Amino acid sequence: MIKIAIEGELPAGISPSEISTLAKHIMGRECPDKAFEISLNIVDSDEMRKINRQYRGADETTDILSFVSDELDLNGRKSHICDIIVDINSLEIQKGINSLIEEFWQVLIHGLLHLAGYDHITHADRKKMEDAEEKYNSQLLGVLNGGR
Repeated sequence: MIKIAIEGELPAGISPSEISTLAKHIMGRECPDKAFEISLNIVDSDEMRKINRQYRGADETTDILSFVSDELDLNGRKSHICDIIVDINSLEIQKGINSLIEEFWQVLIHGLLHLAGYDHITHADRKKMEDAEEKYNSQLLGVLNGGR
């Protein structure tokens, strides 16, 4: 089971239902037996800098942060309580030739993969994560249009 709550303003052209569809697609394949409650927060660079300083000790903004913690629900089942925080200003700056929508989907896929346990600490981990990002980026339009 995957629940998503969204705070802040999404880029024009992206709907909450599309975000939910993508999250269910990725998390359902990467972590099929786990429940997730995901809070997606869209913030500006000032807010992201504060969050990054508080939780990572880095006095700078970043495009995305992902956090996960485990809790038990009323039935004693483990639920993964997650936060994904996206700096919309950073996406606008770093998008290059991509549209803001394309950049948003790329960083959201990256953040969801972090929640699924991927990281990029070692070269091998980075390669595994990049391969997964490419896979889900290539599936994006089909997933959002009802395909698999």
